[in-house]
Amino acid sequence: MVRVGPAADGEVLPVNASSKRTLYVVVLVVIALWSAVRLTVDLRAGRSDAATLWIALLVVLVIVAVTLAVVTRRVAACAANAARFRPGAVVVPGFTTAEMPDIARHQGASGRGWLPMGGSPLAVVVTPTELEVWGRKDTGPRWVVQRTAGGVTANGAVYGNREVPAVWAHDGLAAVVLVPAYRPLRAAAGMVAGDVDRAVAELSGAAPHGHHGAPG
Repeated sequence: MVRVGPAADGEVLPVNASSKRTLYVVVLVVIALWSAVRLTVDLRAGRSDAATLWIALLVVLVIVAVTLAVVTRRVAACAANAARFRPGAVVVPGFTTAEMPDIARHQGASGRGWLPMGGSPLAVVVTPTELEVWGRKDTGPRWVVQRTAGGVTANGAVYGNREVPAVWAHDGLAAVVLVPAYRPLRAAAGMVAGDVDRAVAELSGAAPHGHHGAPG
């Protein structure tokens, strides 16, 4: 069984995660429909100022919907790609932090596709001896971190223009820092809460049996 964070093709999300995502979509659709109705009414009544307001709201809703869809899809695709090359392994999905481009340069590895302020999808694959760092569409890990006792910890990291809870893994020579993205929409905003502890447990190999990778 491929154990990844975001749902892979054919994997069923838990009811609570699926219900929340459905609720978000329903709310956006309801607001969009209501805005469209009000826009039509205002246009027919000749209220151009009010119509402009509703047009602006519809544009914002479209941008938000597209952004959320892209974020979710890219995180899921990154984790699923790594899982295809490492079937059966635990794959922790995440977003890069601002520290990651510098870490990549220090490792002599590619930081291709990673934003300097963080927020780019990545995946960390857990093997018996190493943690592999994968980017989107990679065919192999960009670098590896040796698994050591106490080598995975929770600490703050720079994400955008602020510091957020993150996961640090290091072996004295190499490192990786990520904001876990089991719930991509919340992670994109830096709201990871208990997901950091979960990622620390999975990367340390201390997660309870059967708990690996299922979205919360």
